[in-house]
This record gives sequence, C-alpha cells and structure tokens, in this order.
Amino acid sequence: MTINIDEIARVLASCKEYEILELHWDEHRKQQLKIALQQYTSEPFCVYRLIRKEQGNTIYLLCLASYQPTKACESEYSPVSFFRRSVPFLLLFAIFLMTAFFARYKDSFLSATFLISLPFVMGALFEYLRSISSKRVASIKNVLKTQLWVMFILLITSVFVLKEGTICVIMAFPLLFLALVSGALLMRSVCNYLWQPTKKIYSLALLPFLLLYFLPQHASDHFGTVEREMIIYAPQTEVFRAIHQIGQIKAEEVPKSFIFTMGFPKPIFGKTEQKAEGIVRTIEWERGVKFEEKVLANYPPYLLSWDYTFNKDSFPKGSLDDHVEVGGQYFDLLKTDYQLEKIDDQTTKLILTIDYRVSTEFNWYSKVWIDYVLAEFSDVVMTIHKNRLEHR
Repeated sequence: MTINIDEIARVLASCKEYEILELHWDEHRKQQLKIALQQYTSEPFCVYRLIRKEQGNTIYLLCLASYQPTKACESEYSPVSFFRRSVPFLLLFAIFLMTAFFARYKDSFLSATFLISLPFVMGALFEYLRSISSKRVASIKNVLKTQLWVMFILLITSVFVLKEGTICVIMAFPLLFLALVSGALLMRSVCNYLWQPTKKIYSLALLPFLLLYFLPQHASDHFGTVEREMIIYAPQTEVFRAIHQIGQIKAEEVPKSFIFTMGFPKPIFGKTEQKAEGIVRTIEWERGVKFEEKVLANYPPYLLSWDYTFNKDSFPKGSLDDHVEVGGQYFDLLKTDYQLEKIDDQTTKLILTIDYRVSTEFNWYSKVWIDYVLAEFSDVVMTIHKNRLEHR
C-alpha cells in the first residue's frame, strides 16, 4: 500500500488528527511528515497509541500539539539510550539478589515464595519492560526466547553469586522456568489488551520480598517409597553375600548416570561388620561422605533391612548442596530393604526398597526429583552387584 505523506499532512492540519496503522508507520515516515506538515502549519504534532486495535494491529493517532485527543490512547514513548533502557533490568536483578540474600538469611530458599512467586513476578516485569521497549506485543515464541535468556542469567547468578550448587540449580530449573513463563505470558495478555497499564506495576518487584518477610512457611512432611528390581544371574546365597561384602568400588565399576553429572557423589566403599550394638554397614561416597546403616533385619538369603545414622561429619561442606543434604531439614532417608527372590538355582530377583521423607512447600514437585534420583542410584548400586556376580 502506498502512503501519501503529503495527504496525511494536509488532513492532519485541517482535522487536527489522523489514524494510521503501525505497519505503515516508522521513524523515517515520522521525519517525512514533520517536513511535509510545515507547508500547512507551523504547529508540531504528537503521536499516541490507541488502546483499540484493528484486526490485532496497533493503531497510532497523530494529533496536532494543541489538540487534546478524545479517544482512549497512550502517549508514545520517546527514544531513550541503551543505558536508560537497561536501568530497569539492572534494578530488577538487584531486587532479585536482595530477595535471594534475604531468603538465604531466613533459610527460605526452598519456600514457594522464592521458587514460584519471585520468578513469576520477574517474568511478568521483564516481559513488561520488553513490551514497552519494542512498543509491540511479542509472539509467544519471542516470549519463550526472552525468558530463556532471563532464566540463563538467573542460573548463572545463582551459581557464581549466590554459591548455589549445580544439584539445586538443575532441580529448580523446570519450576523456575515454568513460573517465569507463566508470569511473562500473563503480562503479555495484559499488554495486548491494556497497553502500558501503569508504571505502578514496577512495585510488584517488591512483592516476593514482602512475602518472604511476612508470610510463614508451610512446609509439610511427605513420606514416599521407591522400589527397584533387577534380575541377577547368580545363586541367591551369592547375591546375599555380595550385598553384605561390598568392599572397594572402582571408578570403572560405576555405571554412567545423569545424577552424577548433576553433582551427586559416587559410591566408593562399603563394608558390613558386627559391633556391640549389632550389625552395622559403613558406606563411603566421593568427597568424604561417610555414614552408617544399622541393620534392623538380617535373614540370609532372603532379606536385609537397615536404617541410617547421619552425624555432622557425614557430609563435609561442599560434598552435597545444603538443600539436598540427606538427614537435613528438607530430606531424609528412613529405611532400606533388600529382598531376594529365588527364580532358579542360578537366577535371583533383587528388590531394593527405599523409604524417605521430604519436607517442602511443594512436595508434589520435590517428590518427582527424589523418586528419580533414588531410582537412578538404586540402579547404579544393583548394577555394580550384577556385573560383579555375572562377570567373575
């Protein structure tokens, strides 16, 4: 479609206003109109954005400076420097850091406020800032791309500034990203139907901080069970003896698993011995992790059951993320059973059952990760036994 700038200038000078679609309007035509309008009037013009849209397209309203528009619209933002555009984003990150350090002080990193409310608000505000910078509503694809970058920056900040471990970061990623995107999509809808709602929306950035301060945590205990089984081609008695006599575990014996990529330490040693208090299993993992398992039931070659004993030295600092420490505030291992079922003289079904406790404000999400990690670790341990017995 051909745009006649001189015709627009003539109509604007006589009628004092003129509507034009966004796709027919840019900075170049704005400068052309300034020159053309001087033939009809010395009065400058202003540009407004109508709240009303035409088939989803933004409409601009051009008005002479002395004319007060009567249609529902918003004034167009003037071009600003990159630094001025960046300031709101930098302030948002500053608020994120402030809230994060406060959450650490209150030991509230695993609260719903920090892991859901904060990213939800951050996603909404980043989308709002992106919307007013680009002066148009983004496609859902662009919203997702923007929030991926925000997520990446927040994760880097969490690891290098907040000193969070990779385990927590990886586990939190899906929940954080979902909250970010939900906030961004909600804000996109707001900007689509109510452009530039109000600058007071920036005050939302303080909401997570206030919630952390005033809202009590409502963590509850959830008790779950993970059960895994594996067929081992070895006699039942030999399998039972093997799970008692673990010994040194070589690095090449440990199967590859994503949980080790996440940062969980690998098993390196295990032994069973008779003590005054009964049969005790001593287990060692990488990075100095060491704990005991007190045997509750020992019925060769059918059942071996134990609970766990952790102390302050069981998990040296840095061996595990603070928030996934076994026996801690958020997670604990309760009891584990090995059941052995004889299939034939040379075949045994080994069944490993682990009971655990998780205590967060979103146990529905934590349970998914705990079930996965315990299932993977169980498979690793049983595979070590299987390979040793079948490849002697």
